[in-house]
Amino acid sequence: MSELIEEGLEQLGIPCSGTQMDKLNLYISELEMWNSRLNLVSAGDRQELEIRHILDCLAGLKMIEALPGENVADVGSGAGLPGLLLAVFMLDRRFTLIERSGKKAGFLRTSSALLGLADRVSVADSDLNNISGKFDIVTLRAFREFGDFFGSLKKITAESGSIAAYKARRETIAHDIKSAKLREDEYSIYPLKVPFLTEPRHLVVISF
Repeated sequence: MSELIEEGLEQLGIPCSGTQMDKLNLYISELEMWNSRLNLVSAGDRQELEIRHILDCLAGLKMIEALPGENVADVGSGAGLPGLLLAVFMLDRRFTLIERSGKKAGFLRTSSALLGLADRVSVADSDLNNISGKFDIVTLRAFREFGDFFGSLKKITAESGSIAAYKARRETIAHDIKSAKLREDEYSIYPLKVPFLTEPRHLVVISF
């Protein structure tokens, strides 16, 4: 485990066993190896990868962990961010990684097997609109606007379930809230403190 990841986990107050550290190391290595072929994430070097993607996702772990429900769907999972990382730490939940790209879905299946998560993690290589199941928690890293496909997100969210969207700036959040026609009592916006990152990050939690 890199010193940066170790210090970041400490700052976030996330306990990490030796097994979980091994899984994180293996995942980062796999991501670096596949990234050159599939362009899974934008990262100039390993440090940028660890800060902007690994620690960025883990900054929302405790809030998502506190949401009720057993079944989690990660929409547009891509490189497994945040889905695979959450699965490493949320040991009592089952995850479905939704990714319409067949090649990226292949990465997700390979990685979940290598990390020993295949018993709790499944991959659906399908468009969001074709997903028929219902999930207690729906996660996504929505650096693009999610207001336009909010109806599809809501359709796969169980009654009394939650949507947890990783977002950057408050300005884009305001646009999403307006597009999704959400009432003030339906959502909460939490600032995230990502270790070693000065740019704003937020988690939007929408509850039904």
